[in-house]
Amino acid sequence: MGRSHRPWWLALGVSLLLHVALIGGVSWRLPQEDLPVEPMPFDARLVSVAAPGVMMPPQPLPATKPPAPKPPVRIVPRPVANPPEAPDPPVAVPAEPIAASASVEAAANIDAASVTQHEPGPVEEPHPPLNQLPSRIDLRFQVNYGLASGEQTMVWVNEGGHHYTVISVAEATGLAGMFYRGKFVQTSRGRITPQGLQPEEFWDQRGDKRSSAHFDAAQGHLTLVPDKGTPRNFSYQGDVQDVLSLFFQLALTAPPQDGLLAYTVFNGKKLRNYAYEVRGTETLETALGALRTLHLARVADGDGRFEVWLAIDRHYLPVRMLRTDDKGSEMELRVQSIAP
Repeated sequence: MGRSHRPWWLALGVSLLLHVALIGGVSWRLPQEDLPVEPMPFDARLVSVAAPGVMMPPQPLPATKPPAPKPPVRIVPRPVANPPEAPDPPVAVPAEPIAASASVEAAANIDAASVTQHEPGPVEEPHPPLNQLPSRIDLRFQVNYGLASGEQTMVWVNEGGHHYTVISVAEATGLAGMFYRGKFVQTSRGRITPQGLQPEEFWDQRGDKRSSAHFDAAQGHLTLVPDKGTPRNFSYQGDVQDVLSLFFQLALTAPPQDGLLAYTVFNGKKLRNYAYEVRGTETLETALGALRTLHLARVADGDGRFEVWLAIDRHYLPVRMLRTDDKGSEMELRVQSIAP
């Protein structure tokens, strides 16, 4: 054969060799990757195309619940100028608005219950109204102190209905005035509240000796500045009175006919908790005639004796007092006049 037919013979020879190799089980093959025994799973998904000819990478589809069926729409007819006499056919109310209304009502009940639980405690009953006292009262007493005698005046002033001042002045008279010189002056000033008197300042002057006290009701604190020495501090809770304001606190509040009364009192030197026993009514002969009185006696507490008779028909003002001083000497005061 000629040289031009050699390629065909070569191609035919190569083809025969390949067939022989395949039929004869020759263990060689063209290089290729091992394919898995089982076919790999595939997932076909729809993808969005950003632009013509450009394929976006597949995005995982969010799991969604099937849409809930929409409630039927209630069609409300427009009002007609002359409505027909026959009633309109009933229209079914959708189920979901009813459930929503029930949920709103339940939520309202829950809110009301929570508000009820967080409401403050019971409101205190208002205090009974105070007795009306004249804007100014002058009381004059005769004082018997052992063999000595003297006079004591007590003046009550209502300063415009919001503040008060009480001044007490005692001095010896007659022969006793030669031995007991000088005056004993006490002053109480403070506020008038719905509960009664609230002292703010107290002064005590005995001859040349003078002391003062300041009440801080908001802090429950009392500061005493004595004539000598450093100031002293006291703490208290609730209402407090001093030895002068106590008498007019009793007049403003009219004690009951029996039982016990408890007061925290500043006696000019320290704070004390006093209890007073109400011993009932008595008729007392005075310079003003026979007076119906309410008898109070302080329960024994180591501070000596103290008793007072309050004139029921004269604003419950004190008309007789019995007390002992620091030395144990007894003093009696009897009313001589009350003005007005």
